[in-house]
Amino acid sequence: MLNYVIKRILRRPWLSLAGLVIAAVFCTLLCYLVNYRNGLEARLQEVQDSYEVICVVTDSRGVRSDKLNLSPRFVQFVRDKEDGLGNYVKTIRMTMEFKVRSSLGSGTLYGVTDEKALDRLDPSMGGSCDYTVPEFFNTRENICLVSEDVSESVAGETLPVKVTVPGIGGVEEVYEAEYKVVGRYRGTGADLVVPFDTASRLSSSAGDARTDSLSFVLADNSKADEMMEKAMEVFTTVDPASYSSRPALTVQDRQYKATLAELEQNIARTNYLLPVSALLSLAAGFMIGFVSVRGETRTYALMRTLGVSGPKLVLQVLGEQVLLPALGIFLVGLLMKQPAAALVYFACHLVGCTLAVLRPALAAPTKLLRVQE
Repeated sequence: MLNYVIKRILRRPWLSLAGLVIAAVFCTLLCYLVNYRNGLEARLQEVQDSYEVICVVTDSRGVRSDKLNLSPRFVQFVRDKEDGLGNYVKTIRMTMEFKVRSSLGSGTLYGVTDEKALDRLDPSMGGSCDYTVPEFFNTRENICLVSEDVSESVAGETLPVKVTVPGIGGVEEVYEAEYKVVGRYRGTGADLVVPFDTASRLSSSAGDARTDSLSFVLADNSKADEMMEKAMEVFTTVDPASYSSRPALTVQDRQYKATLAELEQNIARTNYLLPVSALLSLAAGFMIGFVSVRGETRTYALMRTLGVSGPKLVLQVLGEQVLLPALGIFLVGLLMKQPAAALVYFACHLVGCTLAVLRPALAAPTKLLRVQE
């Protein structure tokens, strides 16, 4: 049978070549759509797993996120895994601010938990910082960063400073301390940046440890609504007309949701195109089969008269139609690393060819000859 199939292919090379090209083109389209959808799904999973959704504590009107003077109970609530938000939180960012005076002049002393807690340190906000002490933000040592315009003159030195710390009842107390300069940040002026725990010791000394800004990163972005429901036990939602002393919590997830929606929409569109592509594959197979059997009625009738059974004739004709397309489909699936998609296309192509071949190949010889006459 194989010899017969090969002879038939060589007898009509242009038709066989056209079948090969059409099959390769449509198979490439289907494989591309599958690859594209898989890429979108991988990107969607990446966004869900790695996108940082930041929750920011502000005043009740949503105007300010610094100098909030938050009492320790708010920080404790965010950290608490039993009765607070601890199970929803991945990273907590805080700052404390105090007036400071040193040989550099008067400025502000910032206690920060990490570089993203302060814009002048955060590379994504145009800031930067360099330091020589590993884990600078996680230590309790008396070390500091100074602005880059004065860093060369005081690098490695120990700065005596006077820090003004608000105490209980609003009474300010002045503490003397010494901070070793171990790095710099982008900017100018006499402001100092110290580790958050180092600054919190000053606040605790005054008896009223308060935090000036508080934000955190969600551990699971899909639980934002659940987290907000729990957060409303202590915080409130932003209300521009409010003058409440109760701080508000805002989830900055607009860009995250927009990205998810766009990816999900593109995935849905691609999933819609996949069955359309499969139907086109079936139609292409039917077209190739129809063109191939057209005009072959007399040949099929003679073969049936000579004793070739209907099923055997169908297999021979199908072999002629799908041998070269199968080769093209196999190569496309191999090159595009989508063997499953190529197999689906081949199945659709085979069904289309079969539908075109069955009627003329299985018809009674007398009927075929009558039609030919």
